[in-house]
Amino acid sequence: MVLAAQGGLLARGSRHDLHRIAARSRRVRRPREAGWPRRALWALWQAAASLMRPAVFAALAGGAGFLVFDGIQHLNSEAAVPEGHARVRHAFSSLAPDAASAVSIWGSELDAAMRPQAETPPDSALADSLIAAFEDVVGRERFSSMVWADANAGSIQEAEAVLRALPVWVRDRELEAAWAQQVGGAQADMHASGVLALASATARRRIERNARLYDAANQPAAAVFAGHEQAALNLALLPGLMREDTHGELWLPSDRDARQTYCPEGIALECALARIGSDPRAGQGARVLRAALLTGHAGEALRSALAAADAQVLRAVASEMSTVARNTANIDAIRLAALLETPQDAARLRRLSAQAGPRTLALAHFQGREALEVANAERPTPLVTQAARDRFILAGILVLLAFGMVLAALVSAFSVRVSGKAGLGQRIDIMMRELLLGRKA
Repeated sequence: MVLAAQGGLLARGSRHDLHRIAARSRRVRRPREAGWPRRALWALWQAAASLMRPAVFAALAGGAGFLVFDGIQHLNSEAAVPEGHARVRHAFSSLAPDAASAVSIWGSELDAAMRPQAETPPDSALADSLIAAFEDVVGRERFSSMVWADANAGSIQEAEAVLRALPVWVRDRELEAAWAQQVGGAQADMHASGVLALASATARRRIERNARLYDAANQPAAAVFAGHEQAALNLALLPGLMREDTHGELWLPSDRDARQTYCPEGIALECALARIGSDPRAGQGARVLRAALLTGHAGEALRSALAAADAQVLRAVASEMSTVARNTANIDAIRLAALLETPQDAARLRRLSAQAGPRTLALAHFQGREALEVANAERPTPLVTQAARDRFILAGILVLLAFGMVLAALVSAFSVRVSGKAGLGQRIDIMMRELLLGRKA
């Protein structure tokens, strides 16, 4: 009898077998056989059931994409560029704790550079370098935050709190608009555009006047230093090179005249540099070094080191200074020779000029010989910040959940086919049909 009962149970099978689910489905009313309230509830259930899984999948995938995009916005932009350029920007931005102080320092240094001294022209070379370094000195983001705070009548602390609460792309758009409004175009009450619009009216007038008076002297100077002209050059006419004891004249002889003058008189260093002047790679640097020695920008330590160096080392230093002059300007390279004390410093100056470009003279003005340390290796700033890492981790979790949904559907379909038992979705579907549509009479 017990065996007969077990046989009957095996014959009936599980209540979740597909044939039993099919039998229950045949006993359920069709939608057209049910009343309109039941049909309405059934239509709502079908819509929700058919859209739920795709909606959840789309939400997971969309959320992962959003978090990846937002994480990219939180990557450290300082590490996304070559490391040396980031160090140069940090060296400038560390001059002041905030944008207001930085603008004040920049403006006062520009005014001082363009203030005429007794018998000497304004230092337009330093002014040009300061103008090129403005964005790094004040910091684009912190300056834009200050401008945004002023425009929205709030303190800088309140403005930073509001900006941090905004989505990254909205914050970037607001800051870029503030920067463009303040720096990008001409101001209505100023006859200058760009960075010069933030300089004092006196400095702007002096820059314009200086350009008319002294820019013409730069063309023959460039030809002389490049070796295209074999002529003496009056260095006193170039901004930032005149000394008070020169009385308006400080002549740099050509390579040919220097060889004829220095070599017979036994002036070894100037003679050797004049001979290097015919080298296409090192000639410009040799003339820059002769000018630096003549104006006094090259100190006694460098003069002694170069005088004791052999011809190969001297040519290497001149070649490095040629690169410095190309990366900055001839006048800048002459003045930057003040940073050099050994032949090895020339290579460090060349690396610095490659990273800072026209900003090199301004950096040397602020940092002195410590500017050469900017070219040294330093621990790189991590590219992936903590905020970016958190977003990427959460995005990965959402991707795994979305992939898990797809995998679960595939596993469920395979299990139904192998076991012959209805899956969870089929069981819920038949239960809702019986509940909403009702069984046939």
